[in-house]
Amino acid sequence: MLEKPINIVAGNDFYATKQIEYGKSGNYLTRSLVALTEVGQNTSISRINAKLEAFPAWNATSIEKRHALLIALAQEVWKTTPIDV
Repeated sequence: MLEKPINIVAGNDFYATKQIEYGKSGNYLTRSLVALTEVGQNTSISRINAKLEAFPAWNATSIEKRHALLIALAQEVWKTTPIDV
């Protein structure tokens, strides 16, 4: 999610153009769409980087992969397990 001022600038542009704005976000999950920041060993950033991936292109495959990564991250953070609906 982009902060409102950054989102206004990014607008409905193509992903390649929005990547610059994503990199300005104060939210690491948003910034990680573009690039993972290396910060030491066994830091909160290095641990989350092991579970994330940056995406140079935004297409159906990358959207599905990002979706799966975020679900796995949420399940680990909140120790949830899938339920049958």
